[in-house]
Amino acid sequence: MKRIVIVGSGFAGTWSALSAARQLNQFNISSDEVKIQVVNRDAYLGIRPRFYEKNPQNYRFPLEKVFKPTGVDFIQGEVEKINTESQVVTINRQEKLTIHYDRLIYTAGSQLIRPNIQGFQHSFSVDTLQDAVKLDQHIHQLPSLSTDEGKYTVVVVGAGFAGLEVATEMVSRIQEIAKKEKKESEAKVILIERASVVGPELGANPRPIIEQALQELNIEVHTNETVSEMTEQGIVLQNGKRIPAATVIWTAGLQANPLAKWFPVEKDHLGRLSVDSYLKVEGINSVFAAGDAVKARTDDHHFSLMSCQHANPQGRVAGHNAVCDLLGIDEKIPYRQEGYKTGLDLGAWGALITSGWDRVPVMQKEEAKKVKRGVNQAIYPPSSENRDEIFAAAELL
Repeated sequence: MKRIVIVGSGFAGTWSALSAARQLNQFNISSDEVKIQVVNRDAYLGIRPRFYEKNPQNYRFPLEKVFKPTGVDFIQGEVEKINTESQVVTINRQEKLTIHYDRLIYTAGSQLIRPNIQGFQHSFSVDTLQDAVKLDQHIHQLPSLSTDEGKYTVVVVGAGFAGLEVATEMVSRIQEIAKKEKKESEAKVILIERASVVGPELGANPRPIIEQALQELNIEVHTNETVSEMTEQGIVLQNGKRIPAATVIWTAGLQANPLAKWFPVEKDHLGRLSVDSYLKVEGINSVFAAGDAVKARTDDHHFSLMSCQHANPQGRVAGHNAVCDLLGIDEKIPYRQEGYKTGLDLGAWGALITSGWDRVPVMQKEEAKKVKRGVNQAIYPPSSENRDEIFAAAELL
């Protein structure tokens, strides 16, 4: 029996598994001939793009709903080591487990960059479900705090895509909590950005609209500033200014999962693996990769970003190609993603939809918010547990 092992079951890993299972079904290959095994630390797909919203515990999808009907074998555990020479994955669980693979699909994703800042442990994030739940619980407990200084002040560090969504969402959330003590006037959201502008990686085209939204939401913006210290009472900026705040949320930057260290190939500055047009890791014949873990060309001029917009189609391509490669069938498909759009949630103000890599605004406010809500639903796998429906969803786009 041959084996395809998938490391990680975020968006890229989930769709890799389902695409591979679909392709085996197309070729009439049974699970007795080729087994697909997914390794992940828990049995859920976290809907990470929604972790900044209220009640984040609701934003996860049970993987058994799609894996069981399609014959995908799920192993819950933490990947400890990947040996590309012996083609073995070591998994840390109650008893250590090692499994051999014939083809590996690496989709371990990304994680928040956590800098060496004094007192960083006092900050919150929305990087993982556990982080988001911890933040949500903290916000609900604010009325019980004994201090009044900065009690209903939220500082969001990093005004990139994630920081903008978090900051604008926090306006209504913190007002709602402050209202319980009739202290809505004390609710405040402050955004800190080290660059000279907000949304530096988003470019100039959407910036006037973003700035308008921040202004209308009364978000206080500090650019050209960095944080030098965090405490339970707030932050200290590099210039020595102290900002009292009971809630500090760090959103500044992502990097590839450090498991990439087990691949003896060159990585980019974010720790991502380089792949060819078929999403095979360059320099390792038996390994494919997809999602936040890879630097893949979307077209002749651009590379994929750490986003489910790229992870979902890459997963489908990687799963398809890994099966074709394993079986020696010349039907591999190159990954291309010519179209690119950005959907930025801006809280109660609405949202912003842009088109193209230069991010030209095409829709905003409530009209864009409806589109954003639709996208948030569209990224879920089918929950019907119907094999044909799941395979249809896993078809290459």
